[in-house]
Amino acid sequence: MASFLLRPLFRPQALGLGLGLSMVTYHALHQRPMRLDSSPVSGSSGVFSADTYGRNAKTPVVQGGHLNPRAVRQISSGSIVGLCAGLLVSTFSRSLALILGLLVVGVQWASSYGIHIIPYNRLQKYVTSIDLRSAVQDNVAFKISFGTTFALAAFMHF
Repeated sequence: MASFLLRPLFRPQALGLGLGLSMVTYHALHQRPMRLDSSPVSGSSGVFSADTYGRNAKTPVVQGGHLNPRAVRQISSGSIVGLCAGLLVSTFSRSLALILGLLVVGVQWASSYGIHIIPYNRLQKYVTSIDLRSAVQDNVAFKISFGTTFALAAFMHF
């Protein structure tokens, strides 16, 4: 009789559910709350002004042992934009969304190791309105989160 009552407890689903609930309660009780707020934008400059871009361009992810609020803003906005753009592209071609997302992450990864895949000087002759070197090397947190969620959007089904 006792083995009949204990049989559902030995199923893999029950083991996974028990471990998952115990880990969640442990982390909920023993972890400091994560604050994802940031300082407000200055009064006169807008959110998309050149001054804001200059401050956010070379933002370290960790500052003083804590997450930098500007980096958290870049990560969250890059994830949202990457998801929307990835879903838009994946409606036409899932493989194209995966390749483009991995290409963004790959170029950024190579750039962090000093391997410059994009020829800045040659392309800068044709494009004079923006600084291509700054466009590729700045806002790293935004581009990594954008590329990752863009590639992951290729696997979404509706």
